[in-house]
Amino acid sequence: MKQRLLSLTFLLLTTMLATGCILGPRPVLQSYQAVPPPQGSDQPFKVEAVVQNQGPGSGQVAVVVNLKNKQTGETIAQDEKDVSLEKDETQRLTFSLDLPPSAKGLDPKNIIVDVQAHYPIE
Repeated sequence: MKQRLLSLTFLLLTTMLATGCILGPRPVLQSYQAVPPPQGSDQPFKVEAVVQNQGPGSGQVAVVVNLKNKQTGETIAQDEKDVSLEKDETQRLTFSLDLPPSAKGLDPKNIIVDVQAHYPIE
């Protein structure tokens, strides 16, 4: 039983090392700033995100921005960028999301901005 548990633990650790789960990046969203367009305009919704790698290694991470209608929960717009982060590196990303015609008259106070950073990339 002890031998089997050791073998299983070794296999799990080897798999995690091979996929980068232990030694890869750990992206942390430091901050974000959202700048909605003037109500009714054709300008994009701008989001600036600051992501830092607090993990022991480097790798590709995905930063995703979702704009949602606060009243309905419906996703209005979404954008994703894949970036390479070195150990302890911080990057600033700018997103420009075009709102669909149905959301152009929406009050910016009714738009939820959700920003997330993921590793591994899904």
